[in-house]
Amino acid sequence: MKTAIRAAIAATIAATALPLHAEEFYDKRPYISPMVSYTFDEGDRGSEGGLGFYVGGGKPLTRYWNAEFGVFGSKFDNRVGGGDLWSELGFKLDGQFFYSRERSFSPYLGIGAGYQRNKLVPTNLRDTGPMVDAGLGFLSWFDVSGYDLGLRLDARYRWAFLDEVEDATGINQFNEPVVKLGLVFPIGPKAAAAAAAGAGAAAGATKAADADGDGVPDALDRCPGTAKGVVVDSTGCPRDTGAAGGESQFNDVLFDFDRSEITAAGQKILDNAAEVVNSGAYKSLKINVAGHTDEVGSEGYNQALSERRANAVRSYLVKKGVDASRIHTFAYGEGSPKADNATEEGRALNRRAEVKTAE
Repeated sequence: MKTAIRAAIAATIAATALPLHAEEFYDKRPYISPMVSYTFDEGDRGSEGGLGFYVGGGKPLTRYWNAEFGVFGSKFDNRVGGGDLWSELGFKLDGQFFYSRERSFSPYLGIGAGYQRNKLVPTNLRDTGPMVDAGLGFLSWFDVSGYDLGLRLDARYRWAFLDEVEDATGINQFNEPVVKLGLVFPIGPKAAAAAAAGAGAAAGATKAADADGDGVPDALDRCPGTAKGVVVDSTGCPRDTGAAGGESQFNDVLFDFDRSEITAAGQKILDNAAEVVNSGAYKSLKINVAGHTDEVGSEGYNQALSERRANAVRSYLVKKGVDASRIHTFAYGEGSPKADNATEEGRALNRRAEVKTAE
């Protein structure tokens, strides 16, 4: 068992030299991770394996690193025919280096250090000392009714150092593998959802002075009654529609990391767009849908992802009654950024599909 654990750790360290994958699920929200644990006794305790718990709370610090604080505990049963009965309770600080943050599989290398109390029954001997562990794990993310839920597996090799019970037991250290399985619950709304909520609050604050809801106060609006969802200029008129061959652009549809599914916020934008393009003003115009990504990952992967995003928007508009023959899709990959890819906020804006009407 020790050899296998050490080989796995070495393989994970070697893997960290490889590049990160495209458009990963780097979520800055803090999280809670409850887990069930099993500790394999390698003969040091003279007991059966220990079933226990682990509850961790942490936060991603960078695209590569998470920091986590956790508490844990286990009870070890006597072996058949005799043996010692141990229990443990402790806490630790943990650092996790992520090789990748893809939604389906996010492997990491974990290193932790802390303290644990070991108790021997029925002699009631106790020992509190430092512990360290190292190993690897992974996260797999799922969407459950719009909420991100993570499945987590973690395997460590742990060294717990004893002092107070060494004279009585002859044991000065526990060396044992620990495997944990559990869930990860992010705390707070998604970044995109929070931004949409903030935009909605701002729109509500100006509603009394902006009858058509285009963001331009009625006193300055030269085109009152603009259809909802149409992007306007500073005068409140549809952008560029006065020029021959001009176009009108709707709000961008933004996507989650490495995803092409239409979000709830995106559905509202497309519902409004479908209503507008099916009206008399735009009924004869073409609709151009352009898919884009940020620059994280390979150019080929991002090109295919932008195509999936454009096709997802096209399918949604068709479902809402827009004639499929009027819709033309384009895929630009990472080649046409709208914002600075050097920042997280800029990359979020670049994960988009643009919807325009044109002559």
